[in-house]
Amino acid sequence: MKSLAEKLLPLGFRNELQRILDQNIAYRAARKKGVCSAHTQYDRALIIRMAFAQLWDMGVRLPSPRNLGNRHVFMLMERWDQEGVTVKVLHTRISYLRTFARWIGKDGMVKDVRDYLPGKDLTRRAAAKVNRAWEANGVIPQEVIARARALDERLALMLSMQDAFALRMKESIEMRPAYCLAESGKVLEIYEGTKGGRLRRIPLDTEHKRAVFEWARNVAASGRGGRIRWPNLTWKQARRHYYYLLAEKLGVNLKEMGVSSHGLRHGYAQDKYQDLTGLPPPISGADPKRVDPVKHREAGIEVSRDLGHGRTQVTTSYYGSHGHGLRKKK
Repeated sequence: MKSLAEKLLPLGFRNELQRILDQNIAYRAARKKGVCSAHTQYDRALIIRMAFAQLWDMGVRLPSPRNLGNRHVFMLMERWDQEGVTVKVLHTRISYLRTFARWIGKDGMVKDVRDYLPGKDLTRRAAAKVNRAWEANGVIPQEVIARARALDERLALMLSMQDAFALRMKESIEMRPAYCLAESGKVLEIYEGTKGGRLRRIPLDTEHKRAVFEWARNVAASGRGGRIRWPNLTWKQARRHYYYLLAEKLGVNLKEMGVSSHGLRHGYAQDKYQDLTGLPPPISGADPKRVDPVKHREAGIEVSRDLGHGRTQVTTSYYGSHGHGLRKKK
């Protein structure tokens, strides 16, 4: 499967970018400090290619990677913030762009992450301190979905897919339901719109999940391309339309309701954690003394897998952490 960069960026642009990467990717931010790990090299290349592809997707046709400017970084940061990228990931991405700017002779061009999103709390936290789940903020997902359905069926379906399967916004817009079933209809495979093109599998293990997926299959079959998104819109247009309907028509935003659509993933993670452990998640105030460390660890693995993350530590940003509580118990 082709990456976004391979799909959008011209061959000459990609080749020039690859030459810059080949010359610099192995070194740490300051060359005198030696060589960085293979993992860091991979992540750097992935994020830098993605950044240029997303700029191209937004209509910015740079003649060369060396033409990257500060205004382009502003555009990327605004997009990532709107997509619900976590603070930790924003810091990582801006760090990689700062390193790339140094490679092309523009040291100092890329500013601190706070310069691009003024007024936003950008303090990095490993574990969630504020509960972003809808129900924790007094918002009932099914009530909002019912209002959305009266406004626009596809919007309601996207929210339902996020609620039932923990999909990201892009995944719910880009999905092709007809190609997603596996294991005789028992598993849903998510691959369209995923981060880094990583495939993940979610079991269709409840009547609710099966009903939502059947709805998705019927709606997608009625339009061109078999996607959930509006058939007359491109991905870029669909994303803009999604946020317009959600924020302007339904009032689903942090200012009015105190939640974003990304909060549906938080709710999924917290509900699944409780189903697997029999206890509320840490962010809801569960007593660490009652937690079985084995069940806690296994729940983290399953939640991480459903959310499409490669590390179990990321789950704490969705349902909190017991801190040293479990260590003391151990």
